[in-house]
Parts: sequence; structure tokens; C-alpha cells
Amino acid sequence: MHKISCFILGFLIVYNLNAQGESIAEQLGYPKDSKLLIVHADDLGVSHSENVASFDALEHGSVTSASIMVPTPWFTEVVKYAKTNNSNLDFGLHLTITSEWENYKWGPVSSKDSVTGLLNKNGYFYSAVDSVVQNASAKEVEIEINNQIKTAYKAGIDVTHLDAHMGGVMNTPAYLEAYIKAGRANNVPVLLTKQIPFLNEVLDKMQPSKKDVVVENLYSAGPTDFDNGMADFYTDLMGKIAPGLSCLIIHVAQDNDEMQAVTVDHPYWGSAWRQADYDFFTSEKCKTLLEENNIKLITWKEVRDKIVRAE
Repeated sequence: MHKISCFILGFLIVYNLNAQGESIAEQLGYPKDSKLLIVHADDLGVSHSENVASFDALEHGSVTSASIMVPTPWFTEVVKYAKTNNSNLDFGLHLTITSEWENYKWGPVSSKDSVTGLLNKNGYFYSAVDSVVQNASAKEVEIEINNQIKTAYKAGIDVTHLDAHMGGVMNTPAYLEAYIKAGRANNVPVLLTKQIPFLNEVLDKMQPSKKDVVVENLYSAGPTDFDNGMADFYTDLMGKIAPGLSCLIIHVAQDNDEMQAVTVDHPYWGSAWRQADYDFFTSEKCKTLLEENNIKLITWKEVRDKIVRAE
């Protein structure tokens, strides 16, 4: 389901020409050996269950950042929440060109005749990234992601960063170039990983920019971790967070009738998985582990404002 999972179990590297020998931590105003962690919730907008759990985890838990799927049915609920709480939110965009659930679908925010390669026979996004790659041009991907960004800004979202649902918009060199270009154009960091085999090729072609930020470590649970117990996985992980800037990708939602229907036949990244993420990252145990391991929680907004948009 989550194509991006093949990328994110390792290190991230993108280029930052503005570093001048300083570490990311130092550029952000922290000691060089600091353990800085963004706890990031994906998939806002996908359902009411996803939204309310994410809002609560942002307000009362250890989640510091989240990203919004603009084409999804519950996007407007996120917008309403953001307008009420805008000053202290860290909302990026989970750029979306796939619609993976069996009975729950969405399509583009662009006019359909401008992005026909992104659409299946029923007018929705394809379920799989491979189908997108086979049918959609980089120009169509660029049109759609730029329109998602425009839609979010028009709605009043203070966009802090861009990332990629299922890794879709970083899956070919041409898609990746459109994705990086969108981040640079909007002065926001984009999430990139060294595991993308053509990353260096694309950045060399585009010429590295001071707007490209180095993120040292990216962590995320996988199917085996879910099978063995998410709380055990995250407890162990907290003791392994390395110095530097790390990002931990999670998915939080209420395990209820709505979310079970959305994720039917998907035990992985499904309703129970998301409830487990919510339970851990709103727990006192999580807060204690962060403190015991000297982990400092930060946001993408800090990265945007102190590095990407710094004079």
C-alpha cells in the first residue's frame, strides 16, 4: 500500500548549500549533538476519524507536525481547524496522486481534462504508484501538485513543508524534479531520501539550492513492527534516535466503524494500526521516553523559517 515505505527505512540526505559547515541542529539554534525529532502524522483529510485523532495528538500528545491530503473528502474539516488554531500549527501537504483504499476514492483538484493520465477508467486516481508511472506524464503530475499547493494556500493553510503520499511524486526522476521545484518555488522544505536511486542525478541537474535541507534520519514502523507490537517498536526506537535532525512518520486515527470501513482488507496501515500509533504518541510513557533519551521535539516550521526562509 505505502510505496514510500520502501524508501524510508534508512537515512535521508538532501543538499543544503547554506550550511557553511554548521550542522542542521546548529542552524536551528541547538547544540551540535542535539537529538532533534519531528513526530509527523500523515494523511490528514482522509477521514473524520483521522482528523480528530490527529488534532488531539497535536494538541495533547507528542505529535509535532502533520501533513494534509488536499484532494480527500475531509480536507475542509482540516481547513476549519487550521483557521481556528493557525498560529501554533505545523501543517505540510501530503501531495497525493494515488487513491489506494478499496471502497473509498478521490481524484484530482485539477480539471480532469488537464491530468487525464492520472485517472483510472472511473475518473479517480489509480490505487498503485506503478499505475501512475505507467500512465501519467511529469507535466500532469506537476500540474496536479501545484494545484494542490494553490488550493491549500487559497484555503488559508500556512504550509510548512511538502511530502509525498505513498512516495508517488518522487517515483521517477521527472516526477521528483517537479516535486523539488514546487518546494523551492514556495520556500518550503521537501522530504527527500537518499534511497531514491536517482536523487543525486536530479539535484545535480537542478543545481543544489540553499532551500534544500539535509535531514539525517527518517524512521517509520513496518508490517513486522505492527505484528510484533507497535508500543514495543516505538519504545525500542526511542533509545536509538541518533543525534541530528530526525523525522518519525506515523499515522493516527480512531479505530471505529468509519476508519474500519475506509481501510477494509488492509491490516497494515489500517484502522487498528492507526489507533496503536495514536495510543502510543498520546501516552505519558512516550513523553517520559522522550525526556529520558534527551530527545527534543521540533517542527517543520522551524526548519522552514530558520533555514529555508532565513536571510
